[in-house]
Amino acid sequence: MSSFINDFNNHIQAYFISSTYGNETLVTNNLNHLALVQDQRTFDVSVYSTNVFFVNLHKLMGTGTKKMALMWSAVSVLEAASKWEDTRLALVRDFHYLPPLTNMLQEVHSGEQQQRLLALIELLTHGAQLESHEPFVEALILRLLALMEQGHGHKDKTELVTLALSILVNLCYRNLPMTYLLTKNISVSSFCGKIKELGLVACKMYIILERNDFMKEMDLQYLLKMSFKEVRTVLASKNSFILRHVVDYLHYIRQQDQHAADKENGHKQLSVKDNFFRDNLKEFLDDIERHSCGQLDSTTATNTRKKRKCTEDKNSSGDSASSNDVMDVLFEIMECIVALEPVGPGYRKRIADVALKWIATSKQSCARAVDLLRVVLERSLGDKDEAVRELVGACQEVLTELMAMVANNTDEKLTISFSKLLTTMVKIQSSSSTTDLDNVAEQFFQHVFSTILSSSGHSFNYSLPDSEVRVYLWALHTFNDFANLSPTLWFAKVGNLLKQKPVHFMIARGLTSGDLELTEAMMQVTAAVDFPRREVSQMVGMLSGHKRRQRSERELGQKGETAGYAAPRPPPAALSRDLLERMSQTVSQIQDAVASGQIADVSTVELIEFYNCKIAMETQLMADLRASLGGMSAQIGTLLHQNQLQAVEIDKVQRKNLPLVLKVSALENENRTLEKELNHMKSATASYDRKIGQMKHELSDYIRKYSEKNQQCGALAKELEMYRVRDGNYEKENKRLQHELNDMTKTRDESRKLLKVAEDDRQKLAEQKESDKKMYESKIREREREISKRTDLCQQLEHQLQKRDTKIEAQESELKELMGQIAVKDERIAQIENELKESESIQKAIYSLMNKGKK
Repeated sequence: MSSFINDFNNHIQAYFISSTYGNETLVTNNLNHLALVQDQRTFDVSVYSTNVFFVNLHKLMGTGTKKMALMWSAVSVLEAASKWEDTRLALVRDFHYLPPLTNMLQEVHSGEQQQRLLALIELLTHGAQLESHEPFVEALILRLLALMEQGHGHKDKTELVTLALSILVNLCYRNLPMTYLLTKNISVSSFCGKIKELGLVACKMYIILERNDFMKEMDLQYLLKMSFKEVRTVLASKNSFILRHVVDYLHYIRQQDQHAADKENGHKQLSVKDNFFRDNLKEFLDDIERHSCGQLDSTTATNTRKKRKCTEDKNSSGDSASSNDVMDVLFEIMECIVALEPVGPGYRKRIADVALKWIATSKQSCARAVDLLRVVLERSLGDKDEAVRELVGACQEVLTELMAMVANNTDEKLTISFSKLLTTMVKIQSSSSTTDLDNVAEQFFQHVFSTILSSSGHSFNYSLPDSEVRVYLWALHTFNDFANLSPTLWFAKVGNLLKQKPVHFMIARGLTSGDLELTEAMMQVTAAVDFPRREVSQMVGMLSGHKRRQRSERELGQKGETAGYAAPRPPPAALSRDLLERMSQTVSQIQDAVASGQIADVSTVELIEFYNCKIAMETQLMADLRASLGGMSAQIGTLLHQNQLQAVEIDKVQRKNLPLVLKVSALENENRTLEKELNHMKSATASYDRKIGQMKHELSDYIRKYSEKNQQCGALAKELEMYRVRDGNYEKENKRLQHELNDMTKTRDESRKLLKVAEDDRQKLAEQKESDKKMYESKIREREREISKRTDLCQQLEHQLQKRDTKIEAQESELKELMGQIAVKDERIAQIENELKESESIQKAIYSLMNKGKK
């Protein structure tokens, strides 16, 4: 529907330039489409295009009432926009729609059209505090009094008169200057006599006229009885505006309970203990149940009908909207009754059944029904366990259906109500398991937070309207309670949620929103173990500065608006309408006496003429001041519209700039982190320098030891060469001895042959032979001993050679190990040199970053 708003903003400019039939048709079609809106976000006043739309619509309604069809289309849009509280208050406070509606009311003479306008004005003025010095206020009061005078005594105009009186009640409720303005234009006694048949609204007007600052106990009792008596009539006529007065009364009782908690005769105790309240509560609930059942039947019947024409759809939508308003107010009344605690478990069960039946059957007014169900659950904690379990079981049966409605609906109120209901149910089931709620809670978690968890913080829309932010925050509060009571399933999920930057931003908006209930809920979330206090405090600081600037601008605007007016003083009690009429009659009688000659004194006549001229001058001056006040009010309205547009534009720009501010803060944090890393790198570089110096010292020690080892290896090589030469000499000597041994063996063989040859001569030469034999044997022994010695010497030389070989091999292996260690040290030296080069490059990069940061 936002496209229709943009189209209207485009077409209305062309209409203001040239009000042709084509431009008028385009504007009317856009307004007719917007009148059928059911989505709250369409008229969100935090959106710039919506503010432009309301300013253009106000300008359109201020052009005059020549084209009534266009005006009534605008009224239909205002009726649709007034369904939501924030928009309704903005229409009165920021856009000032009451002056054009007052002008339109003065031009309308049809009873139905007057009643429709009065219903809209009554809705807009409910809860609004207006200034009595605004020029349209007196005109509105006079028009309302005229309508009440015209409708007095006509039964078919009773509802119109009641609406007019309800508007007067809204204007004068807790507004003393407005009450004086009303009494200035009425005769109090005759006025009270004319409204005595109007029931609850008349009772409230009596109390306002009697004493405006507070209600006496007798007034409260009377208003209480009138409230219950009026319910049947109100439900039959579907006048939700009268029911709102009942809600105001019950809220007043609840507020007074907070101030009178320590007093014995507090207003709550007075009302709750009243016999009429106790005796007629059952009948009161019976009427509400019958009405709700009738509404459910009509809703079911409407769902089974076929589609009708467009005009019939408008009428049916208007009737359904009226019935839905009635049900909203009825649920609020029952919520106040349960909160005041005059009912027992049986009545609470009946009220819960009404809410459950409405949730299961109708999708309209579902948020109020869920709120009522939650309040009943909260007040049932002191009941018996069986009653509480039965009530919780009935609630769990509709949770799945409610979750489906939340998933398929864009109503933020329903989502928030559902979140609060889950919070209450998980608190009630704190002593038992929450497994039954986990499935629905998981679906709700994914429905609300899936977009945040699936996207990055940079792509998040930080210009979300306040209504959507409240949805996120109430859901966060709910799942924080789930995490406290069921940490196994929910603690990690909530912890991950609290790490997201968009969640930090929304928590900060909740803490600075001014909503006491939401702020209290966020304070409970801040008690979490892993709550990001620093990030949220930074966000709160930024948003608080923005809020302070907006508040100062608004205060300057309000000061500029009221700069030309003194504080309204209540007129003296003598300035009533009766006394003014008597004064006028006296002046006319004096003038008649002067004209007829009854007063002949010249000085007296001149004095009378002087006072007549002065009265005429004062009257003319008052007329000029009123005309000037009207012009100034119109100019102030235009300036306020411009101020509202500029404020929304500023808020839009600041919200767009918020991601940049967050990026700047992130860059500042990153800069601080880099500074810490730089200091760490500097300390690491110093430690690396110390290690490199130590390693250089170790390297010089290794080089010195290596040179010593080289010298030892050279000496060993020389000694080895010497041993090799000696071994060669020994080998030559061994060969020579071996050759000699072979020669001796040959000689021995030859000798044996000679012995055989000389065997024959042995006998002859026995003595010679024996001597020769002994001599030769002795020589042989000597030679054998010499041979054995040489053999031992050869074996010793071979053993020495083996030892030298093993020693040479050991020295060669030790040489290889030393060469390997030298290679390892060379590789380590190369690695350290590479690390030094990398450290120098990192140091140069850090210095360049620091230089860029300083620039």
